[in-house]
Amino acid sequence: MSNSSPKALHIVLNSVNEDSRVLKCAWTLGNAGWDVEVIGATPFTYSDQLTIGYAKILRLPLKPVVTQAFLARFLRALRYYRRRIYQILQIKEEINIPNLNRAVRAVAPEVLRFSPDVIHAHDYTALPIAAALVDLLRRQGKNTSLIYDAHEYVPGVAHLTKPLAALYSKKEREYSHLSAAVLSVSEPMSDLLMEHLQITTRPVIVANDPLVAGQQPSSKNLREDCAIGQGVPLMVYSGAVAPQRGVQTALAAMRLMPDVHLALIANPANQSVKDLVAGAPDLADRFHVLPYVPNAELVSYLSSADIGLIPLLHRLNHEISLITKFGEYMQAKLPILVSDVKTMAAEVQRLGNGEVFTAEDVESFVVAAKKIFADPDSYRRKYTDSMLAERSWERQGEVLVSTYNQIAGATPTARPLMPFTITKALPLQ
Repeated sequence: MSNSSPKALHIVLNSVNEDSRVLKCAWTLGNAGWDVEVIGATPFTYSDQLTIGYAKILRLPLKPVVTQAFLARFLRALRYYRRRIYQILQIKEEINIPNLNRAVRAVAPEVLRFSPDVIHAHDYTALPIAAALVDLLRRQGKNTSLIYDAHEYVPGVAHLTKPLAALYSKKEREYSHLSAAVLSVSEPMSDLLMEHLQITTRPVIVANDPLVAGQQPSSKNLREDCAIGQGVPLMVYSGAVAPQRGVQTALAAMRLMPDVHLALIANPANQSVKDLVAGAPDLADRFHVLPYVPNAELVSYLSSADIGLIPLLHRLNHEISLITKFGEYMQAKLPILVSDVKTMAAEVQRLGNGEVFTAEDVESFVVAAKKIFADPDSYRRKYTDSMLAERSWERQGEVLVSTYNQIAGATPTARPLMPFTITKALPLQ
């Protein structure tokens, strides 16, 4: 291929605007000269459009939108009791990829119009959809390539039933062998993927490190939002909240550290967040739940804290990942307090940029936190310019663009750098 602007289509089964990896991939490829579209799942009953840099984001009805909480609970209960009845009656339940046909029908017209050279499947949920669309284009005479971006290790995804995990794994193996490249987020994950996917070529590592060039000064101040001044001990946790994320360990530890505050940057409407607040009325004056800030401002916003928390419980995918917030805390030059999950604990011990505690062990958490609070600057000094450059999205983006150009046989002309800013969503007519 010799065209100056090859085309890439990214598919993900979420609302895109809070998925930093998808946004960074689209933004970077657009700057590098690719024409990029992202198709995600609308959180509403209508379709809409956003942009990130040069890339267009279309959010389509790829799966049913359930707006009432009680209806969601009803549907979950219905699925549970159906499985139980099938088990009791020893009926073999037919397992299918959820919403596959619906999603392919929704995306196909846009794919045929856009005619991408590469389709990038973000995570195992998007892979069957992307593979079906690649097949559709090839039957139309377009030699489109498939990239599989393995965000998670499917056998370690706790919410999948065994039959569904087995089906996704089967599809992963089938479509990975048809992919021009498989991407991974870490070396330990690549080790597992090679055996799991039965592939002989090692996945290309594109770690989900934070963007540096697109970072902007935050319009808000973390300590002001917590109504505390400099010198007040402050821990911060940023990101998704669920019991397996371990924030409850930090709250329990605060009862043994009466001067310490915790800022939780998360969705206040999340049920796990509500449960944490309801379970800690005695910490109301020190436990601060704050809404998300724009991704481009996050590093700046985090930087006034004393400790960045990663209190994960032991789960297979937690053991093999360097999660997004690890790099964000590093770029904010925060000492990191991480549980003893394998990969991140080893990285903290190697870099000396924080302390490790035993997952779910409150006393161990307190001991490690007090070490950091005693001399936080000694941990911050570990962050050299070269270290932070290595753990930046800019470095990872170079790998991504090189992989794309090689697959497409393209040499696109780079464009002027665009701000890492998402435009307001506009409903499609």
